[in-house]
Amino acid sequence: MTFKEMTAAYLDALEAQDLEKITILMTDSPVIEIPFSSSGDTAPWFEFNGKEKALGYIGTIFQNFSQVKLNDRTTYLADDGKTAFVETKGDLIQRNTGASYRNVYVFKFTIQHGRISHVSEFTNPVAFAKLMGMPLG
Repeated sequence: MTFKEMTAAYLDALEAQDLEKITILMTDSPVIEIPFSSSGDTAPWFEFNGKEKALGYIGTIFQNFSQVKLNDRTTYLADDGKTAFVETKGDLIQRNTGASYRNVYVFKFTIQHGRISHVSEFTNPVAFAKLMGMPLG
């Protein structure tokens, strides 16, 4: 599977809410991080280390959103041969309230030994904080 196919498969699995497919695509000890925080701090807002925590985070997406659409994807492959970036527009529906949640994402994928080892999910934290009623700043 090419890097572009692998990143597309990961995002397709998010849309399909297919945790089994995501599990197959990831290494045995992946990291998922969300670098931008609603406080403006430079430390990652969230970091999920290891398969159990990374898949647990993905599971919360599926629990909280009845629809996950990632539209208008553009993929960029880095010169290092193991990194890909995907720009996309999220169109999600909050499961409990039916509220629309739209955001812009840039996913950075690092690939090791043919599987995803690291995902950085860059997104506007203000839009998420507003949806969840979280404080800003």
